[in-house]
Amino acid sequence: MMKPVALIAGLCSALAACSEAETKAEDDTCGATVYQTRIGQPVEELGLTAGDKLRILGPGQPMTMDFRPDRLNIETDSTGQIMRVFCS
Repeated sequence: MMKPVALIAGLCSALAACSEAETKAEDDTCGATVYQTRIGQPVEELGLTAGDKLRILGPGQPMTMDFRPDRLNIETDSTGQIMRVFCS
């Protein structure tokens, strides 16, 4: 009796992992993947200006927690180097 339960639990876990990967691939509505190769470079080199759909965040800078999948977020370190790029 335990083997079928373990098998079903394993299959459910595998399916959940697959759907999570698909969701993450679809979540790039802000175009963050375009800028992933720029991590470690100065944010000034991008020539972007913060606005409604772009946030450039320095260390410790507060940000609103509202989720906007179309907004590009670029986190920098204290020297202006890009540390993280993500949608939110």
